[in-house]
Amino acid sequence: MKKLAFALVAAVAAVGVQASTVSFQYGLPIALSTTEINQTGNLGLFDSTLGTLTGATITVFGESVMSFTGFNHGAAATTAKLTSTTDLAWTSSNAAVATFLTDDLLLTATSGIQTYNPSQTRSFGPFDISGNHVDNLSTILASLQTAGGGLFSVNCQSLSGIATSGGGGNIDTTQTTTAGCGASIIYTFDAPQQLVPEPASLALVGLALAGLAASRRRKA
Repeated sequence: MKKLAFALVAAVAAVGVQASTVSFQYGLPIALSTTEINQTGNLGLFDSTLGTLTGATITVFGESVMSFTGFNHGAAATTAKLTSTTDLAWTSSNAAVATFLTDDLLLTATSGIQTYNPSQTRSFGPFDISGNHVDNLSTILASLQTAGGGLFSVNCQSLSGIATSGGGGNIDTTQTTTAGCGASIIYTFDAPQQLVPEPASLALVGLALAGLAASRRRKA
């Protein structure tokens, strides 16, 4: 009976783990500014006292609003396609994270092929274009955690421009562009969890203890 009671109590006191997540973000809602932009925000490091870090993903996102015009200064009608772009590039104060932020986010809007008569201006937009990149950071978990947490910065810069296809060199263009960006990070971890005994387990423990007490009285 003593062995049974001990086994039951040990089972109730067992400690397990619980899969959990914690996240940080900056840049939402996106703040649009006239390009070229240079925006910086902070993300949090994982607080290692919360548990065992098992994974991390970072998302960088951006938005651009583009308006543009084409003017035919030639003496004859011509066809052309205008393409407006905003190229967003990221870096980070965390060197390990920076190695994953090498892919630019290219946001693009186009007029399609249009015919311009002599001295004709065509206007396009505004086009509101957004996008994101997601990277798995599971190979650099050691660089993403510290006791008590902390911060690291993520920076975004833009390069905007407009390109003309066709038109015979007779299309003049103008462009107005705003852009903004941000980032987020999600950590997954195993947190220690004290298991709560079920009512059935408590009942068994009670019976075991009662039996143990009865056995002692008989011996007395």
